[in-house]
Amino acid sequence: MYGLGVLRGMAITLRRAFTAPITVQYPEEERIIPLRARTNLTWFEERCTGCSTCAQACPDGCILVETSPGEDRSFNVERYEIDFRLCMYCGLCVEACPYEAIQAGGPLDDAAVVFDHLYRNKETLTGLAQRYLQEHGNVYPNGRKGPDRSSSTFRPES
Repeated sequence: MYGLGVLRGMAITLRRAFTAPITVQYPEEERIIPLRARTNLTWFEERCTGCSTCAQACPDGCILVETSPGEDRSFNVERYEIDFRLCMYCGLCVEACPYEAIQAGGPLDDAAVVFDHLYRNKETLTGLAQRYLQEHGNVYPNGRKGPDRSSSTFRPES
C-alpha cells in the first residue's frame, strides 16, 4: 500500500506541474474578491437611518451608534464608530442592516501600523466609503448602483 500512495501523490504533482500558476502580482494586479466575502466593513452615511440594528447584532460590541431625534420622526446620526481592534468580521452587522448602510467589502490596503488607528469614527468611515465609491464607478460593494452625487438629500428606500 505504501507504493500506491506514493504513486497517487506523484500523479497529482505531475498534473499540477503543467497547469498555469495562479499567483497574482500584487499591487499591479488585484485579486477578484467575491461579493459575499467577509472583508473590511464599509459604512455609507447616506444609507444609514440610525436604527442601530448593526450595533445590536454585533457580538463583540464594537459598533457605537448615537442618534438624536430629527424632523418627521427620523433619527440624525451624531456618532457612528467601529472599533476594528475588536471586530472579528463575522458579518452579522451586514446581515442585520435593513438599509444596507454597512456592507462587507472595501479597501484591502488599509492596514494600520498604529493600533489606535483601527478605531474609526464617522468622518473616517465616510471618507473611506466615498473613496470606495469613486474608485469603483459609484457602485456599492454589494454590486448595486450608488446614489446620484448631485442630490445631497438621498435617503434609502424603505
